[in-house]
Amino acid sequence: MKYIIFALIFLSFTCSILYAGDLSGRIIKDDGSPLAGADVSIDNANVKTNEFGGYRVTLQDGERELNIKIGNVSYTSEKVKIYSPEVKQNWKVDSKNNKLIKIR
Repeated sequence: MKYIIFALIFLSFTCSILYAGDLSGRIIKDDGSPLAGADVSIDNANVKTNEFGGYRVTLQDGERELNIKIGNVSYTSEKVKIYSPEVKQNWKVDSKNNKLIKIR
């Protein structure tokens, strides 16, 4: 009985570590228009924004930085907390400072 309880605790802990959540949202340019076709990377996941500037990526829970590339210029976000099952976060490109600014 003791081993069964230990195994159940171990499995529940392991499953919660591996659980992933989706990070999704939109990215807009300085002028408010959608940033379409931009390369978005976060950890080892890479996606492109759609025609509306939308993106979606599945990640393990934790704090992450979003990176996008427009032409040859890279932009980095502040850290965003990923938690299951989904986090929505929109961003605005700050081309003067090469940053992504959270839109609340």
